[in-house]
Amino acid sequence: MRETGEGDHREFTRVPIKIEVQINSGGKSIFSEQTRDVSMKGLFMLCQEHALEAGSACDVILFLGGREEGIRIEVKGMVERSTPQGMGIQFTEIGLESYEHLHNLVLYNSQDSHKVEQEMKDHMGLKRRE
Repeated sequence: MRETGEGDHREFTRVPIKIEVQINSGGKSIFSEQTRDVSMKGLFMLCQEHALEAGSACDVILFLGGREEGIRIEVKGMVERSTPQGMGIQFTEIGLESYEHLHNLVLYNSQDSHKVEQEMKDHMGLKRRE
């Protein structure tokens, strides 16, 4: 997976990184040992079991350093797409501490940190500045 390129018009750079993630929705809990990529706006998690339907609201937990120890990034999201390989989740709400951890995760794993910083300046949280 590559980061956002010239032909890609995404608002936020995606970084190819493997992180443990848990999705909770409607009494269901889905755990995956890895994401395919993560951005400030969402992620794609690899999973084959019990995928949620597009449009499902969910709570997302990213485990930096493992489930038992380390930092947890907690966000609210929505399933944008569900495939046999996994699910694309769009982030809809995030607290300040989790936002800072997510920003650092994307920044330090990006090939172009200046581009990531500019994307952050162009946005207020997860929304584009007017």
